[in-house]
Amino acid sequence: MAHKFADAGWGDITIAFPLNIREIDEINQLAGKISLNILIDMPEQISALSTSLKHPVGFYIKIDLGYHRAGIEPANTELIERIIGYSKSGQLTFKGFLTHSGNTYQASGKQEIFAIHESAALELSKLKRKYQSEYPGIIVSCGDTPSCSLAEDFSEIDEIRPGNFVFYDLMQLRIGSCKFNEIAAAVVCPVVSVYPKRNEALIYGGAVHLSKEAIINADGSRNYGLVVPFVDGRWQSPMGDDWLVSLSQEHGIFKTESTWAKSLSAGDLVAVIPVHSCLSADLLRSR
Repeated sequence: MAHKFADAGWGDITIAFPLNIREIDEINQLAGKISLNILIDMPEQISALSTSLKHPVGFYIKIDLGYHRAGIEPANTELIERIIGYSKSGQLTFKGFLTHSGNTYQASGKQEIFAIHESAALELSKLKRKYQSEYPGIIVSCGDTPSCSLAEDFSEIDEIRPGNFVFYDLMQLRIGSCKFNEIAAAVVCPVVSVYPKRNEALIYGGAVHLSKEAIINADGSRNYGLVVPFVDGRWQSPMGDDWLVSLSQEHGIFKTESTWAKSLSAGDLVAVIPVHSCLSADLLRSR
């Protein structure tokens, strides 16, 4: 992905994923063309990189503030300082601290999202103040879409990097990050078969197009996407609870709950608002 951005003319790129030491050759290729920043959350990563670099590279320390996907806990200053120490030699420059508060995706409402954001901003600002005198150019960066969409106070944050922010999707709509008319991604699929007796229809649109990521409806059922009208090249507002209820490799089954959905015929085009637009965009990038 970073190569594609570099080839398109982007000159300052942060790879927001902890360094995979098997990709050091690719890191060197990119660093020779652009200003490149990477993420570190283990001394072993930066140790391997420091002996192999051919060009300058900046690094952020990934901080775990409750999501527990990757990163170092902010209280582990011994580990943080071991990593920072590598900036005193060679091609590596310490750029600051970075986090992704993905636990906002499990939040029960806006107030919990605000609380997660405020806590993350506080912890990041503490780290910045602790090391700023020795490294005056460091910044702090956060990037979860719910916080970046809903919160208003970013006075302690220098940079935001919300990935899903550019498209939104059904999950962000459910969380409350956006309104339906702010969603900018849908997958257009043909209706293949209709089954009036069971109030369902089949589309050519399955897991290879939409992924199998789901959200849970109020009745406990799994929801793989929302089917809406596609008219004159544009998708329309929902007509009812026409949810995708089953996905296999290329098959998608949705409930025909609305009058509009019950009127569909084989060959009609519909639009599916994906649960997670990032996954759909990746799955469909070569189609």
